[in-house]
Amino acid sequence: MTDVPATLRVCMVVHAYYEGDARVRRYAESLATAGHRVDVLALRDKGKPVREDLRGVAVHRLPLSRRRGGLLRYLFEYVWFTLLCGWMLTWRARRYDVVHVHNMPDFLVFAALWPRLFGRVVLLDVHDLMPEVYCSKFKTSVRHPGIWPIRVQEWLSHRFASACCFATERFRQGALARGTVRADRSIAVMNAADTTLFDRRRHPWRGPEQPGEFVMLYLGTVSHRHGVDQCVRVVPLAAGRVPGLRLVIHAKLSEAEGKPMQELRDLAQQLGVADRVDIRPPMPLQEVPAAMSRASVGVFTPHLDVHIDMALSLKVPEFVAMDVPVLAVRTSIMTSLFREDEVGMFADGDLPAFADLLARLHAEPAFGRQMAEKARRFTREHAWENEFAGYVTLLERLLQQPVARPATRS
Repeated sequence: MTDVPATLRVCMVVHAYYEGDARVRRYAESLATAGHRVDVLALRDKGKPVREDLRGVAVHRLPLSRRRGGLLRYLFEYVWFTLLCGWMLTWRARRYDVVHVHNMPDFLVFAALWPRLFGRVVLLDVHDLMPEVYCSKFKTSVRHPGIWPIRVQEWLSHRFASACCFATERFRQGALARGTVRADRSIAVMNAADTTLFDRRRHPWRGPEQPGEFVMLYLGTVSHRHGVDQCVRVVPLAAGRVPGLRLVIHAKLSEAEGKPMQELRDLAQQLGVADRVDIRPPMPLQEVPAAMSRASVGVFTPHLDVHIDMALSLKVPEFVAMDVPVLAVRTSIMTSLFREDEVGMFADGDLPAFADLLARLHAEPAFGRQMAEKARRFTREHAWENEFAGYVTLLERLLQQPVARPATRS
């Protein structure tokens, strides 16, 4: 191993819109900050150029956009995108030192077949365990015969990669238990907040702009699994004790996903709280910290299932990094990472307990401030700088040479 840190040529591959995937952006921008050359192969949204340089990252958008649908639609998108990326990487097989592929799907990693044959490092970044995700979507068990093809492609994909990075240690332990990956070829790189962006010093918490308002903020995907209906259903229960209560939703949606949003609007109308539910368009990542600083409380309220129980929403660490009190459904991943005095937790479906927590935050502002201050412990332990350092260490081990790192902030 040489002593001079290397600057790498890295290709990130992701079946998503680059701008909307915070995890991919954090990797790419952190590498670019350290002086590495980073290309990204991603989906192309309407109105976006084919190629664009964003904060030192060269984004190449392929001729495919995302649409929600049934299993066949997912399969078509996954296979077609894998073929497109495979075609590009075949001609660039020797260009990159590292090809870093993000699931879903797992088998997208096979787009890097030729770079792998030429001895390049190929990483598979597991944002979610695919068998559990599809069990959640189709409400079945991981032992169901219909899930077996997904488990087979998971095993093949994990084994093909040089190493796997998992979004949580729970995901990594699940893969180790299934035997899809070796311990020495896997690490957990947690979905932690990028504190260079989610910086409480630049955007100190100041609460709602309108006097007397109490803003409950939800950011992210809107679907039944994500339980945003619980945020709507709690409003009539808590409104009497929290007069200025308002729910603000910035939905992360793709084309043809209007149905879940309309269902939320209809639910708010049926419950008589449509005037308190404000549904807004997706928000650019750079604007999220300022929006969080104006919230009274951040919420994460999914309906519990085999996937949700082990999946950490990135918005929770981001709210915590911004000193925003958080209320969340109690899951095993949440209780393993946060104490009850750091994040207010309640059981899935226990709307009275949810309402009680909202009322207490409103009546006792010091309670929310204390909770946010105690939760800083999580940010100190799992800041993105710390998680990224583990990723660079993995690259050094695989490449057998030191790798340039971003300068440490003073």
